[in-house]
Amino acid sequence: MDQKSLVAFVVLAEELQFNRAAKRLGVTQSALSQQIARLEKELEVELFERTKRTVRLSQCGHVFLPDAQKVITDITTATDTARRAAKGLLGKIAIAYVDAAPFSLLSPVIMQFRKDYPDVEMVLHEMTSAEQFAALQNHEIDIGLLRPLYETEWMASATLLREPYVVAMHAEHDLAGQEAVHIRALITEKFLFTSREKAKYIFSNWLEIFSRHGTSPRVVQEVNQLHAMLSLVGAGMGLALLPLSVAKNNNHGVVYRPVVGTDTPDAILNVGWHNPCNNILVKHFVRTAKQVSARLRAEKTRVTSG
Repeated sequence: MDQKSLVAFVVLAEELQFNRAAKRLGVTQSALSQQIARLEKELEVELFERTKRTVRLSQCGHVFLPDAQKVITDITTATDTARRAAKGLLGKIAIAYVDAAPFSLLSPVIMQFRKDYPDVEMVLHEMTSAEQFAALQNHEIDIGLLRPLYETEWMASATLLREPYVVAMHAEHDLAGQEAVHIRALITEKFLFTSREKAKYIFSNWLEIFSRHGTSPRVVQEVNQLHAMLSLVGAGMGLALLPLSVAKNNNHGVVYRPVVGTDTPDAILNVGWHNPCNNILVKHFVRTAKQVSARLRAEKTRVTSG
């Protein structure tokens, strides 16, 4: 039993006239008669009662019609679903992000992707860059918003955001009155960092700079949650070096100041994915992320130049 035979049956059941049904189907009356005859032979029942002048559904035909209509609808739906999935309009994508991403690109990228692909399900995971690297390698996630810690042939990446670091401190800290803080002023300060395993990127960025001054960051507390870190900074326990976008969070009595000095690093956020990529959803997401990133940079440039 094929779809064409079912469609022929349903159309004839609706028209109850071979000539009209054949025209709707774009076939000859003879071809339509042959399709119906083959279907009846396969089912071993008569679906229509025919005379020279009339055609009407048999009792079996009446019973068979709803199921035939449902099968046609299901086939049409399944075909449409498969085609939409092939175009990247349906499906599921797993996305991981570092804890600072929600302060910068995560929200606008997710909003734009949802707008462009409303029927794609996104599953979001907060992970360190190291965790994302392993998850990408094991195909546990499809996309990572991560720091550029690793270079490997199997992972492709593109830079979405490059921003300066700021130093976060309690509003009554001695350095809070300065418009910008020189790196030399931070040498003797106490710092809050995430754990060494989680803070590989920020340590790799700042360790060499501190070492030029004959020291290393003096870490008095390790905190793995960004909001908890800001709370402790606001409590005066120490300072924190964070990407500029985090400064949008002005809770906890925390103030943020630019860090100046020779070769102060930037915080870079990349989008990473497994290479080669055969997943159309990944390609859509990467393109969206790049477009949103470019748009935000252009808007920032217009505001700055204006």
